[in-house]
Amino acid sequence: MFGFIERVVIPTLVIFVLVGGIAGALLGAALVWRSTAALRFVARMNRWVSTREALRALDAPRTLHAGSRGLRRWLGVFLVFAGAFATAFLLARLDIQRGGYVPGVDLERWLVSGVLLETAKWVLVLGSAFACVVGVLMVFFPAQLAEFERRLDRWYLAHGSSGEETTITPGMIMPFEPRVEANPRGAGAVIAVASLAVAAAMAILLFGKLS
Repeated sequence: MFGFIERVVIPTLVIFVLVGGIAGALLGAALVWRSTAALRFVARMNRWVSTREALRALDAPRTLHAGSRGLRRWLGVFLVFAGAFATAFLLARLDIQRGGYVPGVDLERWLVSGVLLETAKWVLVLGSAFACVVGVLMVFFPAQLAEFERRLDRWYLAHGSSGEETTITPGMIMPFEPRVEANPRGAGAVIAVASLAVAAAMAILLFGKLS
């Protein structure tokens, strides 16, 4: 898995950022020497696509019925035993022995693999322990669990408040472009220099790894 990430994922991300840096440098150069044409190009590329209608079905609250009290109690019992078993098993059996660093071993792989494995282990342990706690609440403290759920449940409506939609004028918010239009040459120089620095760093990483 780590070999796939090292050979495929990381070089792909580096190439993606390298291409973005080159594109940013070209845009910055165009803003410096061909400001009017560059601003017209940016204006043509801007498009407003509203997702309000497409996401309307997702913008409605859904309530999952809790079911009978007996069913919740049996589910709580299952969560208690399953969570306790998984927590104990992970702590007792999933022992990540990384050992000390040995010269000649890839230091980056040694560090990253250890961090990823330890992180995955403790995420699983904490998730199992939390499931056990929820099961205890379902069995012995249903009122406290209901209050806990009430505090966690929040409904956020993207187009209004208090369950009522408000009229919002569709449009793009572009706080950066007016500043570029006010001083295209200066903004272009900053964009070009920053993009070239990013592209150079990515090129060094890419060709250093390939060589």
